Amino acid sequence: MPIRLAVLLVLFTVSSFCQQPSPQTRVQYRIAEKSQWHDELNTGAAPIDQTAAARLQTIHRDADELSTLNAAVQADLLQFHKGLLDKDMHEHLKKLEKLSKKLRRDIEP
Repeated sequence: MPIRLAVLLVLFTVSSFCQQPSPQTRVQYRIAEKSQWHDELNTGAAPIDQTAAARLQTIHRDADELSTLNAAVQADLLQFHKGLLDKDMHEHLKKLEKLSKKLRRDIEP
C-alpha cells in the first residue's frame, strides 16, 4: 500500500512538473508583456472608452472653431479701428461668447 501511494505521488509530481511551462517560456512571456506595456506608454495607445474619445474630439473641434472665430473677430476689430463696422461682428462676438462658455463647461471635470 505505501509503495502504491509513493508511485502515485511520483506520477502526479512528474505530470504536474511536465505541464508547467519551461523557464525560457515564462521569460519570453514576461518580455512580451513588458514590451507591449512600453509600446502602449510610448504611443499613448492606452485604451480609452468611446465616450471619452468622442468628448475629446468635440473639445478639439470646438477649440478649433473658437480659434477661427477669434481670428475673424480680430480682423473685424482692425476694420473697426479704420472706421469700418463689419455687419457680422455682433454675430461673431455672440458666437464667440457662447462657444467659450460651452468649451469651459466641457473642460471642467
